[in-house]
Amino acid sequence: MELVTSRLRLRLPRHQDAAWLYTLNQDPLWLRFIGNRGVHSLLDAQRYVDHCCGHFDNWGYGLLSVELRMTGQPIGMCGLINRQLFRCPDLGFAYLPSGRGRGYAHEAASAVIKYAHSALQFDFLTAMTHLENFDSQKLLLKLGYKRQGKLFLKGVPAQKFYWLNLLRNDIA
Repeated sequence: MELVTSRLRLRLPRHQDAAWLYTLNQDPLWLRFIGNRGVHSLLDAQRYVDHCCGHFDNWGYGLLSVELRMTGQPIGMCGLINRQLFRCPDLGFAYLPSGRGRGYAHEAASAVIKYAHSALQFDFLTAMTHLENFDSQKLLLKLGYKRQGKLFLKGVPAQKFYWLNLLRNDIA
């Protein structure tokens, strides 16, 4: 599976992505807003790739590696996740520092949303973001998501999330 935009290529993660995925999982913003996903070595990062690819096997969608189209430089991940909290997929994304602040997250998320609606036929998508992750909230609102309320996850102490949704007709 591959999605291509004017500046980006979104593709299935590969074991060769382990080094930059390890770096992403150690990023202070990842740890603060997403949390520790057990990626403490390159081998763990390869297992994370397997987990991401397994999501595609199980659900037909998942997180994609995002890279610059012209150079192949990896900049982050974006895709759909089945969190089993909601009745539809959840948009997820995270970027390396080199991929932030240039509009790449909006470009990649827009491509994923379009794919979810046209190819996968989802009329409804969700997203959740940490209450203090203002950049992600801003992006989701710009994409057309509507804030639905606060969400408290069992087993995630002292972290509150916004729950947002996006209907096909709400796409910005």
